[in-house]
Amino acid sequence: MRYHPELDLVLKGLSFSHKAARILAFSITYALMRLVEPANGQIIIDGIDILTIGHHDLRSRIAIIPQDPVLFKGTIRDNLDPANEYTDDEVWAAIHAGQISNLLDTPTENKNSDKGLCIEGVGLNKWVKYNGINFSVGQKQFISLCRALLWRRKIVVLDEATANVDSKTDQIMQEVIRREFKECTVLTIAHQLGTVMESDRILVMDHGQMAEFDTPEKLLADKNSHFSQLVESMNFSHSN
Repeated sequence: MRYHPELDLVLKGLSFSHKAARILAFSITYALMRLVEPANGQIIIDGIDILTIGHHDLRSRIAIIPQDPVLFKGTIRDNLDPANEYTDDEVWAAIHAGQISNLLDTPTENKNSDKGLCIEGVGLNKWVKYNGINFSVGQKQFISLCRALLWRRKIVVLDEATANVDSKTDQIMQEVIRREFKECTVLTIAHQLGTVMESDRILVMDHGQMAEFDTPEKLLADKNSHFSQLVESMNFSHSN
């Protein structure tokens, strides 16, 4: 895969297979979502070459929790269920599973030059300002997590999903992910190695090619592996 016809390949000769309902750590989301079309090769999911189906059909079956989550002006319910496909009870179930109900208890203050200070909504009617500016980045990531919980896609992509939260919040989010997505294939893109230590398989990329693909235990047992050396260097830097 290359980002532009004149540029070098960013993925080269990458070939691997992975079972459903397991957690994997890797970085080929652009190809998976067909944000960039592959220069060659195939990606096959459940026997279907994803290049043979439409973008909407493909992307509507994949949930993503991005590093920079996007919220839209409207209510929390609008943001979690924009197509109005779910009942209020189902939306609340996702909110409780994602542990954000406390965020919805306080109404949003909205300054309006004509009406002065307006207080807008709690619960599912909690108002989200443009781009979610009344929430922190970490809170927006939790809201994106709840959206994924509601949609229940079989493939969930975590794109540095805990990059902007503290360690305690990171732990809470990881526990929710392990509990609620245990029947899903979870693809984790991470540069913080602690995030992927409990993955079933880890794919280590090096200059666009697969350097290693195995369980964390086996990679760590090999002191010469790329992954083992990365972990050792991370522990060394933390100790200093």
